[in-house]
Order: sequence, then structure tokens, then C-alpha cells
Amino acid sequence: MVKKKTKKKTKAKKGIIERIKSEFTTVAIVMIPIAIGINQAGRLIHQALGLPIWLDTIGTIFTAMLCGPWVAGVGGFLTNVVTALIYGRATSVFFGTVQLGIGMLAGYFTYKGWFKKWWQVFLGGVGIAVTAAAISSVIVVFVRGGVSGAGIDLVFGFFLAMGQNFWTSIFASRFLVEILDKAVIAVFVPWLSIKRLPDRYARMFKYASKIR
Repeated sequence: MVKKKTKKKTKAKKGIIERIKSEFTTVAIVMIPIAIGINQAGRLIHQALGLPIWLDTIGTIFTAMLCGPWVAGVGGFLTNVVTALIYGRATSVFFGTVQLGIGMLAGYFTYKGWFKKWWQVFLGGVGIAVTAAAISSVIVVFVRGGVSGAGIDLVFGFFLAMGQNFWTSIFASRFLVEILDKAVIAVFVPWLSIKRLPDRYARMFKYASKIR
């Protein structure tokens, strides 16, 4: 009995590994630098306009909807590694875990077929926003003392001025920003793009059929 259980566990592990490997097709691997490029372009727009939204996860979610959670997670995390190298901010790597979580969650929702209808996309975006807010709140407190050096600090200051405590202000400010950034922009831009993708291109991606 013990040997049978061990064999089953071994087969299950091999199955998971093979499934992960199968997602990293040539097309999927090519999508990783494309995702990084889209994310960095969004970041530049955010910085240039001083917006209180990030715009730096569109590429991650786009990749999740086309190639699945693992590829998106890698592309998302590497986005912050590139950011750290470009701007010389080593702390940006810590926020790579936010991108990783977003990519994995968006990919999982796609895998389950939960991004077919617009209302599913919105609800999925809310789930992604909550996840991003929770992870980033902890990181920004312990890595940067609660200050981001971006437009979101104004929202944070507003909640403090309203008499909210530190942690409530951190999470509330991030949740509001993430709702707009993720549930409205970051999920719908990729979703609408994939919906309009010609069939000959959509067939190149493993997960595109789960969106269309």
C-alpha cells in the first residue's frame, strides 16, 4: 500500500511538472519579453503623467490569458527584475511577488474558463485587485515604510487624514487604486484585444480559446 501511494505521488508530481513544461512553448517564451515590454511601457505612462494607477501589469495579464499562469508569473516577476536594473531600485524585486501572484491568478481564472463574459472579467479583476492590494500592502510597509513615492501616497494620506489607522489606510488606498488599475484597465484591455484577435493568430496560443 505504501509503495502504491508513493508511486501515485510520484506520478502526480511528474504530471504537474510536465504540465508546467508544456506551457513553455516557443511562442509562450517569446511572449515573456513582450509582456515585460508592455509592462514597462505602462510604467512609463504612469510616471510621465503622474497617475495614481500603475498600468504595469497589462502585459502580465495579457500573457496569462494567452499562455497560462506559469508563463505569466515568470514574465511578471521578471518585469520587476528589469525595473530594478533600469532604475537601480533593488526593492522593486520584492514587488515582483505581486506580479507573480497576479500572473498566476489571472492564468488560473483563464484556465478555469472564468474570463468568457465581461462580468466574469470584472469579478476576476476584483479578485486580482484584492490579491495585489494585500501582497503589496505588506511589502510597501516592510520595505519602504508605507511610502511608495507615487500618486497612491496622496490616497494613503487622505485615509490617514480621515482618521483611519495606518494599516487600514495602506490597504484601503491600495485597494481603491488596484480596483481601477486591475478590474477596469489591466484585465479589460487584454481581454478585448484577445476577443478581436484573428483566428490564425489565436490558434498559436494554448489559452486563447478559453477567452474567445
